[in-house]
Amino acid sequence: MKKTTCIAVLLIVGITGLRAQHDSQITQYMFNHVLFNPACAGGGNMLDATFVQRSQYMGFEGAPTVWQLGVSTPFMLFDANHGATVAITEDKIGNFDNMSFSIGYAYRHKLSSDATLSVGISGGGVSYKLVSSSEWSSYSDDPAVPQREESSSTGFDLGLGAYYDERDFYVSFACRHLNEPRVLTVNSGDKTFTVKRTFYLSGGYRWQTSNENIEVDPSAMLMFTSLARPQLELGANIFYLKRYWGGLSYRIGDALGGMAGITVSEAFKMGVAYEYPLSKLIGTNSGSFEMFVSYAFELKLAKKEKKYKSIRFL
Repeated sequence: MKKTTCIAVLLIVGITGLRAQHDSQITQYMFNHVLFNPACAGGGNMLDATFVQRSQYMGFEGAPTVWQLGVSTPFMLFDANHGATVAITEDKIGNFDNMSFSIGYAYRHKLSSDATLSVGISGGGVSYKLVSSSEWSSYSDDPAVPQREESSSTGFDLGLGAYYDERDFYVSFACRHLNEPRVLTVNSGDKTFTVKRTFYLSGGYRWQTSNENIEVDPSAMLMFTSLARPQLELGANIFYLKRYWGGLSYRIGDALGGMAGITVSEAFKMGVAYEYPLSKLIGTNSGSFEMFVSYAFELKLAKKEKKYKSIRFL
């Protein structure tokens, strides 16, 4: 397996003008829009922190693992609604260790009592690191193979987004890596990694059934770049008492998964997902596991009113 992983990395590095592949796609995207769309910042009335961890193709050496942290809060300025967010991602695959950090802002315009249109922008940095393997020594005469122990670089990253939300449905559109940053060069600049522009189009519907305790939420996400074929994921969750949920997801041609979660309190919720591969990698791994936890609390910045008592009136 090690030899296979090594050869795969060498084939990637050997391409001139190398371009980074898709961003990591998470199964439970419907709960974590703020991680890829800055326009979703401040969507609730509290400060919200979400952590996501995903282990993909478990049992396959060098398989992707990713964790993401997103913090979002609403705020008022000049009698208008705004939102701010911070997002951090670390993505490891084979000999690559990639990280990104961004700060986002959203302007939220209320169209009606039930509808809000938001636009957002984010800026930050994206870093790609390539750590050489001892197995590469047998390819030391090949100029396409990095000879340094480690190659890394960081580039400025820009993102844009829009989000429309009504009581019963939402539509989200976002673009990450808008400026297509160059993040890694190896072998004295001979090979360059470029993070390609990545687009996200998603939407969902909240269907209240005749049973007031049961709600069905279908959703879909289309993710695409100019480099690779689009990825379309379909999903649906059934909510019971607006507290418990379970559902299915299907990433066309790639994986079939299940989801489950619970809202423990108004402040805390958590969910898990498992995907079984349907692609050519079927049989080479034991699937992908994902979990997220979210905690929200009210952020009070206003100073408490100070009261003073006089002994004259006691």
